[in-house]
Amino acid sequence: MRRIITSGLMAALLVVGPGQVLADDGVAAQLKAMQDRMSQLEDKLEATSDELAVANKRVDEQHQLIEYAGIGGGMEHSSGLSAFLEKVEMGGWISGSYVYNFEGMHGSKLAGANSGPGVMPFKGDSNSFQLDQLWFEIEKGVTEDSRAGFRADIVYGKTAGLLNGGTGSNNGTLGDELELYQAYIQYLAPIFGGTTFKFGKFGTVIGAEVAGSRDNLNITRGHVYNLFEPITHVGVLASTDLSDSWSLSLGLANETRSFPAADKDSNNNKTVLWSLGWGGETTGFSFAGAYGSADSGQAVDTKSGDKEMILDFILSWDPSDRFTSYVNLDFIDSENSTTASSEFDGYGVSVAGRYALTDRAGMALRLEYAKLEYDANTVSGTESEEKNYWGLTGTIDYALTDDLLMKAELRYDDSGSSDDGLENAFMDDDGLMTEDSQFVGAVELIYTF
Repeated sequence: MRRIITSGLMAALLVVGPGQVLADDGVAAQLKAMQDRMSQLEDKLEATSDELAVANKRVDEQHQLIEYAGIGGGMEHSSGLSAFLEKVEMGGWISGSYVYNFEGMHGSKLAGANSGPGVMPFKGDSNSFQLDQLWFEIEKGVTEDSRAGFRADIVYGKTAGLLNGGTGSNNGTLGDELELYQAYIQYLAPIFGGTTFKFGKFGTVIGAEVAGSRDNLNITRGHVYNLFEPITHVGVLASTDLSDSWSLSLGLANETRSFPAADKDSNNNKTVLWSLGWGGETTGFSFAGAYGSADSGQAVDTKSGDKEMILDFILSWDPSDRFTSYVNLDFIDSENSTTASSEFDGYGVSVAGRYALTDRAGMALRLEYAKLEYDANTVSGTESEEKNYWGLTGTIDYALTDDLLMKAELRYDDSGSSDDGLENAFMDDDGLMTEDSQFVGAVELIYTF
């Protein structure tokens, strides 16, 4: 730059001419002063450039310290937790309800008023607000690139108190319990195009209704769910897709049923679990079941050699986006050589469906019938007895927001009538089992997160 400026000044002097330059000695002095000034500016510019380079280097070093961990900046990213959380899915819901029994129980008879012989396992109390479920889900799924994973479901509230057997009965009097509904390791094995193994505690493969309130059409669970079906198992389960339409699950567990869920293995028997499913565009079918040790499923431990068999059939029909329906048919045959009157067999059928009235509102209906036949008790001389249950449940749901769902329900149950009172399965207003029918209303709110 200095050479360019000097050359320009010399050219200007040549144009002016020697005579004129000699005539004005002051011009030479001014040019010398200008040249010195330009030299000083050039020196400052070079110093500023050096300072800027140093500052840029410092910024790069700070970025490396933020992005990397360890001396020298050559280690992996410091947030291993962030990398883990990117692979994990978390969610859940909160549900609360109010239930009223129109029989008009006294204040001291509210606990368990709706239960009878376990008809409404999760809504036992009458004229009562309750926190049903604070349900957390966390799962690291399995893929071909990451074959190992896990899942855990943790539940707090009235439902948890029943699932863990804390009450010793089905009356739902506890509301501050925690329950580990599911906790299992899963692994995707390169077998049959991909087979997922679960090891630990997992939800059953049997039935159309489930314990989680978010995933049912109605507020209350039905007779078929309560009288015939398991809730969870402890063991191992393998699941695979046989084709685009067919799926198969096979497992080995400690017990067929466990409610309340004692999760104990008190004999040498094991239970075989299975589920074979087919799904088309509008219809689906599944055949599931369990055969083996009943353990705590009857609330009385069975001896080794005693068996229980559960067969479950589900036919689903979803002809449009607005309508969904299913028929759930169950059979059961349960042995118990410890207590003769606890041996029973029976069947139940549930027909249910939901129609979407609008994008936010829907209406669901469930009709059920169940029949159980108990063997005679040779010790007490009690004859065999037969119990029949009818149920009709209507539910309206409305999405207040995308995350908040409100349901309202009316339910009628009937157990028939008899002179000996064997069919009277519901409480009267004095808390006695003298009624052969029950009429209950319920409201429920579910927030999904």
